[in-house]
Amino acid sequence: MIMMRITGGMFRGRRIKSLPGESTRPTSDIVRESLFNILGEKIVNCSFLDIFAGTGSVGIEALSRGAEKAAFIEKSGFACRVIKENLDILGVSEKGIIIKSDFLKGLRKLENTNTTYDVIFLDPPYNKGYASNCLEVLTCSKLLKPGFIIVVQHSVSEIIKVPPKVTCYKEKRYGITRLSFFTGVK
Repeated sequence: MIMMRITGGMFRGRRIKSLPGESTRPTSDIVRESLFNILGEKIVNCSFLDIFAGTGSVGIEALSRGAEKAAFIEKSGFACRVIKENLDILGVSEKGIIIKSDFLKGLRKLENTNTTYDVIFLDPPYNKGYASNCLEVLTCSKLLKPGFIIVVQHSVSEIIKVPPKVTCYKEKRYGITRLSFFTGVK
């Protein structure tokens, strides 16, 4: 099993499991560290949603840096088991909810719980057109708290259509990866 390390917070330096093979594209340490440096104190006591979660490294990093809770949407059963093992290893299982589902069904399940989120991280497969679609669906959902932040990790070559009432306020590039930060009125 491949291991990744947590880059900051109370679990800084601790190792968590990753997925072998090329079925997922884990967010690198450098990108995760930069993401959370940009978000800063907004993570503390927030509710965090990690969509296309893979190993859950981004949501787990949010918990390490002070998020109150994290939800993970991932369609791979194997990846969901890895997320659960990682939460168990760190002793934060009670702060995480794992939904084994595709993006749309996972959002519907969460909407039925009447839970809302401060920070949402989307990491859909690159260059498949999912980033724009997912952003549009998410901004029309009931899951966003006022003052929400949505971060989309995508390929630098992928153009994201920005839905109405949402603004891209920051973009950062890391090799072939771009992080785009959105906020809006809910």
